Formats: sequence, C-alpha cells, structure tokens
Amino acid sequence: MEQRSLWKRWIKKGLGLCAAAVAGLAVTLPVSAIESTTYTYTLAMDLNGYVRTQDAYLPGGTYLSDIELNAPEDLYYRDGVLFIADSGNARIVRYELETGELSYLGEDLLNNPTGVAVAEDGRLFIADYGASELVILSPSGNLQQRIGRPEEVIYGSSPYKPRRVDVDSFGNIFALSEGTYEGILQFNADGTFNGFFGANKTKGLSFTEWFQDTFYTEEQKEKLFFHTPPNIVSLDVASTNLVYSVTQQDANRALKKLNLAGVNVFSGNGEVWGEDNYVDVAVTPQGEIFAVTDTGSIEEFDNDGNLLLLFGGRAASSDRNGLTAVVSAIEVDDQYNVYVLDKERGLIQTFYPTSYTDLIHQAKADYNAGNYDKSLESWTEILRMNPTAQMAHLGYANAMFQMGEYETAAEHYKTIYQGTSYSDCYWKIRSQWLSENMATILIVLLCAVVALFALWLVRRKYDFLAPAAAGWRSFKAKHRLARDLLVDPFYMMKHPIDCYYDLKHGLRGGVLSASILYVLAFIVCLFSMGFTSFVFGGGLGYWQDPAIVALTIIAPVFLFVLGSYLISSINDGEGSFKNAYVACAYMFSPYIVFTPILTLLSHVMTNKEAFIYNFCVLLVVGYTLILLYLAVKETHSYTPGKTIGNLLLTVAFIIIAVLALIILYILWNELLDFLSETFEEVRYRAFS
Repeated sequence: MEQRSLWKRWIKKGLGLCAAAVAGLAVTLPVSAIESTTYTYTLAMDLNGYVRTQDAYLPGGTYLSDIELNAPEDLYYRDGVLFIADSGNARIVRYELETGELSYLGEDLLNNPTGVAVAEDGRLFIADYGASELVILSPSGNLQQRIGRPEEVIYGSSPYKPRRVDVDSFGNIFALSEGTYEGILQFNADGTFNGFFGANKTKGLSFTEWFQDTFYTEEQKEKLFFHTPPNIVSLDVASTNLVYSVTQQDANRALKKLNLAGVNVFSGNGEVWGEDNYVDVAVTPQGEIFAVTDTGSIEEFDNDGNLLLLFGGRAASSDRNGLTAVVSAIEVDDQYNVYVLDKERGLIQTFYPTSYTDLIHQAKADYNAGNYDKSLESWTEILRMNPTAQMAHLGYANAMFQMGEYETAAEHYKTIYQGTSYSDCYWKIRSQWLSENMATILIVLLCAVVALFALWLVRRKYDFLAPAAAGWRSFKAKHRLARDLLVDPFYMMKHPIDCYYDLKHGLRGGVLSASILYVLAFIVCLFSMGFTSFVFGGGLGYWQDPAIVALTIIAPVFLFVLGSYLISSINDGEGSFKNAYVACAYMFSPYIVFTPILTLLSHVMTNKEAFIYNFCVLLVVGYTLILLYLAVKETHSYTPGKTIGNLLLTVAFIIIAVLALIILYILWNELLDFLSETFEEVRYRAFS
C-alpha cells in the first residue's frame, strides 16, 4: 500500500510538471489557427546555408479565383485596393480588399497590359506590351495619355516594348522595355523621355568569349550574339522615391536600390544575397524589401539588404493553400500582408505575418526610430529563440553598438563574419583606450627617448656593446648554419644579386639552411592565415584541415622549383637543381621577416588604415616576386627575356602537372572502384 501511494504521488507530480510545461509553452510561443504549408528559414550565422525559424507568415485566403484571370502579369497595391494587369483579358482589374467590390478598367483601350502602377492622385499607369506604349488612365478609367516610342535622339535604336511601369511622388515615370539593355526608361510627368536610368553593367568576358573576340574575323563576329548586360525584369518605386530593380542571372546583384542618380546605394560593394530567378520586388513604407521567384519562394530583406526571412514555395503535385504554381508579381501592404499573383492559376495568394514576424519588424522600427534600448529587448528575445540565425546576431549587435557596448557588439559581428562592422567596433574601443591612456603612453615614450639618449652618450665614451659584437662575429664564423639563417636573409634583401652569386658558388647557404627556410615560410604562411586580424580576413577556418592547407602551399612551391629546373636544363640554364632549390628558398626572406610583423600589426589596425596594411602586404609580396625573378636570372645566367620565358613556361608546367594529377586521381579512384566491385562480385558468386 505504501509503495502504491508513493507511485500515485510521483504520477501526480509528473502530471503537474507536464501541465506547467504546457502552460509555459502556451505563454511563450505564438499560436495560430492556420497551419503553414511551408517552413520558414533564414541565413545561418556562419553564412553557410539556412536554419529553420518559427513560422513568419501564414497563408490566408485566395482572391479573384472566380473571375477567370487570364495570364495576369502584374499586381499593385494602393490604399486598400489591389490592381491587377489581367494581360490575357486586356484589362485592369480593381479589387477593394475591405468590401470585395470589383471593377474593370481599360477593357476597350488596352491590348496586352503587363504592368500597372497607381499614382497618389489615383491615375493608372499601364505598360501595354501588345500596343508598345505606356497608357495613362484617370481614376475612373478614362484615357488621358498614350506614350509611344520616344523620338528623342538619346533613345537611339533600342526597341520599345514596355513590360513594367511605376511612378514616384513627383509624377516621374519609370518603365522597363523588353530588349532594352541601356537601363530603366525615365519619363517626366508630361511624358517626355528623360533618359535611361540604373543600367546594369556588362559582365566580364568568359574564356570562350575572349577567344572569339581575339581570334575571330569580323565576319565570324557578326554571326555571334552581342555581349549584353543582364536585363532588368521588374522594378518598384518606394515611398522614399528610391527605385528598386530586379535582375535575373546575377544572384549577387539581383536586387538594387537606386537613388535619383541611378547609383546602387546598398552598403558595401552593392552585393546582396539573393536568387537568380526573381520576377518581382515590393518595398514597404518602412523599407523592408520583398522579392519573389517564379517558383513562389519569397524572401524578405531589411532596408540594408540583409536577409531576414525566406518562406513560400511551389505546389508540385497538388494545389495547397500557401503554395503557388507560376508567380509573376508580389505586393505588400502597410500591415505587412503579402499578396502573390499566381499567373498560372489565375488568382492572388495572401500571407499574413505572425507575432514572431511582428517582433522582428518592431525591433527594426525601434532601431530606426532611435529607441535602441527597446530594440535591444526585442532582438534579445529573437536571439533567444534563434541563437544560430544570422539576422538575430546582426540586429542584436547593431543595437549594442548604438548603446556603446562595443565589445559585445564586436563579438557578435565576428560570429557572423561582419568584418566592416567589427572594425568599426574595434575603432571605437581603440579610441576609448587611447583617450584613457594617452598620458601614460606619452610618459613611457618620453622615458624611452631619454633612456636611449643616455645610452648613446655613455656609448660615446665607453663602447659597452663591443664585447657582444665580437662574440657575435666569432659565433657566426664558427657556425655557418647560424649565419645562413640569421644573416643571409637580411643580406639577400639588401644585396640580392650579390647574394645569389654567392649562393650559386657555394659561398653562402646550403641545402639544410634552404630546407629550414622553406619550413619557416610554411609556418609563417600558416601563422598569417590563422592569426591575422579578423578585420583583414584572417582566422576564418584556415586551421580546419591542415593537410589541405599544406598541400595548397607546398605543392606549388615544389612544382615551381622542379619545373623551373627542368625547363632550364633544356634551355641552356647553368644552374643545377641544388642551385635552384637553394635560390628559391632565399627568395622568401622578406616574406619570412616582415609577414609576422604585419600579422601582429593587423590587430591594432582597422579598416580606416586598410590602405596602409594592404600597401605593406603588396610591398612584401612584390619584393618576393622580384627576388623570384632574380633567382631564376642569376642562377641560370639568363637574359631578361629568357628569364621571363622560363617563368611563363614554369607556370604552364605547374598548370599541366596539376591537371595531370587530378586526372590520375580520378582514374585511380575509378580503378579502385572497379577492383572493389569485381572483388565483391567474385566473392558473391563464390560463396552464394
């Protein structure tokens, strides 16, 4: 009986704990009556893939599935009303979201509308692809103006097939024309063509294109396609009059935020993570950017182009709420409700934000408003829920930076590989430290100067360093290896031609000292890669696989020494393999001496001193390459022309050798697989 009552008490306690846990979850986690049909993701904090997050947007109902939209191309939201470019039916559909009232505009005026926008005064701007013109309608649908092909000389011979259109608060019109690669067409409010805007740049030539451009005749070139920049496929003019454009086939620059001068004002080098098949973009009044692919994948970015959320998807085998077939446009209202135009199914799919998404938007809004303490509270909660999400660490670090917590902010910036922001934090920390310790620093420097001056005065009367200098000379004379390693590298940097002469004739250096220098160069390289400041790109996982690192460093050097000697042996070179081996080792002298110093200095420098750091690195690498040139020239007694020829042939030898090794590696794997399969087949037949 006592044991049974004990079990009952334990069961009651267990049920009580379960009830408390369920109640706690009910308090802390948002719930919704609608189940999401897709997962929500965001970038991982290591920027290598995605992590799943709480549901950000839940699918709502669908609109206009019963009016037989025919291949609709564009969607526009204005003041609670959706406007749809119903291309196949040659009309504009106007739908009141609150009342459900429907009306049709331009039925007898349009040919094949593929883009629609609405000005603040209610006028409709329509890109009529079929009629090759822009059409302006009054709010009631009456024709006001048609804008045909610009007759201005600056338009040139570009085709004029408008596909998308938008208008800013000043009445300026921005349009996209199919086949026009000069950029976005800009018209004044009266319809006068004002020029092109925000053109994409032509990508660099591929090897095939370079070969064709270099060696083909003019007749052959005329038969080839022109090398043109990627085309802009969609645009959206925000309430701030900034123009957002979408480019396909260019994932790193798929989205651009263009100012009035047509300059991409996204931070950094203008690159934004993205897909290469976006079809449309929409911008909220608060600055968040929504981009959608033709497969229905929706990405939300903040106003700086950082990815926040990714959701949505394509209905593969059956129609499900929240999944789409072929998407052509996206719009977002003031409450972050998302409207996606499904071109194939002829309807609008809606998504509504969850409390989790509201928390993210509130954190962004508080930050932009300067309420950093409130923003930090929100980002702390988001970080607690998503400790591996890049956007959570970024938002938390930004708020911490604005509140003066630079060390904490720097830690989170480093976690998500934000080198520029980390540098800004370090600059603040360094400035604070210098301001607090400047008096001490000046006193120490003054004492050092006085001490050095005193030693100089004493040495003028008594050379107390003479015994040490004599001992060092005696040590060098008795131990050649010490001289080869501690003296000759500096002699090489000051007198490279004389040093190479001595190396060639055995007066300096040797195989042992050269081997030690190779090892030192390898260690210095590893030290530089692993311990250079994060600001300058160091410490990003270089130690994860030392074997691969060693292979990528040692193999090229070995192949260069071998290739240079083999080529010189058939090209009248005087040096032996030993000479080439020793000479190439001493070319690393400036690299071995100065790279550790630069590595240490990188930890007291920021991006503001990046020019100094990069210039010093360039000097070290440049002088090392000069010594490489002199090593080949002096070792084999070559003329400058023969030296350059040897270097070029050596590079070709390295490339051929690497390709041969790769082929051998593949063939060896294939042979092992064949032998393994043969063995398994024989064993199976022998014992079955």
